[in-house]
Amino acid sequence: MCGAIKDGGGEGESTGIGALLRVFRAAAGTTLGRPILQREVADALHRSERWYRDLEGGVITRPLTRHELDTIGTLLGLDRVQRRALFLVSNGGGLSSPETQEPPRISDELRLLLDQQPFPAYVIDATWNVLAVNTSMAALFPWSTAPGANLMRWLLLSAEARDQHLHWEADAEVCVCMLRDAAVDRPHDPDLQQLISDSRQNPAVRDLWTRGAADFADHYDGHVLQMTLPLFDGQVTELVTHVLQPAGLPGCRMTILTQRAPQEPSGRQPVQAT
Repeated sequence: MCGAIKDGGGEGESTGIGALLRVFRAAAGTTLGRPILQREVADALHRSERWYRDLEGGVITRPLTRHELDTIGTLLGLDRVQRRALFLVSNGGGLSSPETQEPPRISDELRLLLDQQPFPAYVIDATWNVLAVNTSMAALFPWSTAPGANLMRWLLLSAEARDQHLHWEADAEVCVCMLRDAAVDRPHDPDLQQLISDSRQNPAVRDLWTRGAADFADHYDGHVLQMTLPLFDGQVTELVTHVLQPAGLPGCRMTILTQRAPQEPSGRQPVQAT
């Protein structure tokens, strides 16, 4: 499986709605403390059990109606992002196609906004490639200025990220949930699929893919990172992510990292990377 949930077959096949339904039904059963039978979902949809069994088995491949998606979402207790994933898988992904998109270009105005941030800030594209950073970001994370820098690759696959993230596994788990969501949105994006495939080859990351098959996330706004960074002499630093979506760059995100004040009663102000 190349980062996406599929209905059988070999590695790299596209996501199938049947596999996703099975994953969601199993997760809902775990939450309720009892299995949710195929018959229960079929009854809620006013369909035969055989029809629903064929749907989960990949025999039926037509898109589900809005009513069917809402009914399944309510019965299985799906959250907003899970419902969105189910819709995208049912409809073959989002509307965007990597073959028809022009490469994102950082405008002078966006560059001005980035440079005038007093805190570390960066812009990434839909596949987490770093498009631009300000001086504070470059000082705090030198890797971000390297040619071809990719936020997701660095966090999931580099030894440096493991050393600097105090709770690397929890932070990496959020990344995997975001990759899982991106996979159903853009199932034919070759760069995304390569990123997912590479992450799954790492034993520690592969375990995260297996562990939370029903977990999806479409942003990391407000996520708190506890880190030990060389610029701050290895002291524990808490960074909060604030994610913006530039209207002129669809699919891209600008993230600002603010530093939480130290908890000790010294009254010392947070240090800004300059």
